[in-house]
Amino acid sequence: MMAKSMNMVKEQVREGTLYTLPEVGDRIKLNQNENPYDLPEPLKRKITEALQEIPWNRYPRLGSPDFRNRVGDWLELDGSQVMVGNGSNEILLAVMNTLLEPGKQMVTIEPTFSLYQHYGELFGAKVNACRLRERFTFPVEQIVRMINQERTALTVLCSPNNPTGSVISESGLRKILGAGDGFVLVDEAYLDFCEQDFNPLLKEYDNLILTRTFSKAFAFAAGRFGYGLASPEFVEQVYKVLLPYNLNGLTEAAAGLLLDHEEWMEPVISEIVSERDRLIHRLNEIQGVEAFPSQSNFFLIRPECDSDRLYNRLLDRGILIRDVSHYPGLENYLRISTGRPEENRQVISTMQEILPELMQE
Repeated sequence: MMAKSMNMVKEQVREGTLYTLPEVGDRIKLNQNENPYDLPEPLKRKITEALQEIPWNRYPRLGSPDFRNRVGDWLELDGSQVMVGNGSNEILLAVMNTLLEPGKQMVTIEPTFSLYQHYGELFGAKVNACRLRERFTFPVEQIVRMINQERTALTVLCSPNNPTGSVISESGLRKILGAGDGFVLVDEAYLDFCEQDFNPLLKEYDNLILTRTFSKAFAFAAGRFGYGLASPEFVEQVYKVLLPYNLNGLTEAAAGLLLDHEEWMEPVISEIVSERDRLIHRLNEIQGVEAFPSQSNFFLIRPECDSDRLYNRLLDRGILIRDVSHYPGLENYLRISTGRPEENRQVISTMQEILPELMQE
């Protein structure tokens, strides 16, 4: 009986892969691109106090209009251009649900965040991915050709791109925005770690969508707050798809306080970027591994030995990084999130110790 019932599950779901990560007792966790620094204790106390003032028995305001206006003021946009949700992935999913269906095409890149293609296929769209070029540069002309070949409803880009850390240029994005009649979504989850911000382009392009998160630079991964930016007309359509009260009142209150106290982030981001560059430089001094430039809080490495053996040897030493060798074009690559200085020093010393051993095996 159960087997027959399971046949009713959509084929795209049955054949899809579950998004999973290993759970191990690691000492140094550098596999999820998290901010290595927690929120300051005084700010945590303010958030806790604010949550006690909220009536927990009441729903928040439908559609979060006041909070959307606050986010809009922060970004010098109108609140009608803002979508808020439980992580930027919820906004991404709602955008796809708004635009994609059988008979439409979605264009993206590869390698990139695996859920883009997964979500697109769940909605029955034809998903075409353009391979990044040498040194992980964006294939702008190929993307433009692909958009114009078929009825492309949505193009999804990640900049800085996960897992490569590379960015698309403004001129390249403008070319893509001008191609076809579809929408272009840029996932800017790692915006704060680079010198790039496409927010001003919203005034010029009605087909631009930006998604962002507080899970990275804002160190609020536990709170799962993300937001999207687009034209008021498109935002109105997406809110027909988002569930009522999709953003809970507790997260809304906490995220509002983070907006009021974002000054703590500046030195933290500066240190993360500095440590990222130092870590890449030091790893490139070690024989047997290449570390690639990045404009995010993570970067790729390619060892000359088998990446799986290096991954497991680091894991044995309590250092958890990300195996991305199954991504298209990333055979034998690993990804490392930037940690605190003492964690990064441990990564360097451990790599100096184990790489010569692995090279001889």
